[in-house]
Amino acid sequence: MSRKKVGLALGGGAARGLAHIGVLEVLEEAGIPIDMIAGTSMGAIVGAIYSKTRNIKLMHKLAVDFGSRKIRYFSDFTVPRTGLIKGRRIENELKFAIGGSTTFRDLSIPFSCVAVDIDNGEEIVIQDGMVWEAVRASASVPVVFAIPKLQGRNLVDGGLMNPVPTKTVRNMGADFVISVNVLPYKAVSDHREPNIFTIMMKAFYILDSRFIEDSMRGADVIIQPDVTAIAFTDFQRAAECIEKGELATRRIISEIKDKLSLP
Repeated sequence: MSRKKVGLALGGGAARGLAHIGVLEVLEEAGIPIDMIAGTSMGAIVGAIYSKTRNIKLMHKLAVDFGSRKIRYFSDFTVPRTGLIKGRRIENELKFAIGGSTTFRDLSIPFSCVAVDIDNGEEIVIQDGMVWEAVRASASVPVVFAIPKLQGRNLVDGGLMNPVPTKTVRNMGADFVISVNVLPYKAVSDHREPNIFTIMMKAFYILDSRFIEDSMRGADVIIQPDVTAIAFTDFQRAAECIEKGELATRRIISEIKDKLSLP
């Protein structure tokens, strides 16, 4: 008998989304096959890198390294036109991790990412072209990052419409969908002085969290790492985020195996 095709839907959540790496690590360790991935925002970044490299150790290292240099990446300011941050440094990092000439056809695992056309509010599922460009669009939080133009469209973060792309990976052909949500909104105990960047990130994800339930409808299994104590901008806590993803997945791995009839 042929087995079910397994799809993974990775949601957005800025720094919290680094928990996806821990999820992937445990799924891989347990021998759960991943046949296709759809991602939104940080989920798109993690999903794209894994779809290209299948290298969890590399991803872990990249995440920790990124967190240690967060200020460098998020100080790429520009004269505000479509966003506060140019995003050039992040683009360079994406090109390094994914490959500047890597197309969707070059990936080891079929992958899609979600963005939104800011001009008409249309959800855009990107499945062709340069992967780094698609991921950059999917992770472009409005106002924070300068808007990239892709395929003639002004695209922003896919979380505006589809924070956890469950239906997207189902439409790719998945028979069994594992959805990963890092956005169950709860106020973070953060006594640091807020700045315009953290305020915009929080505002966006508070709005985003209202669509979570609908975006996960139809998933066969939902994994929700407990990252509520981690702020959206706490990239320096990458190792902790990854560990949270591992713990949440270990708690549900037996259920996944049972549903897939795996030993």
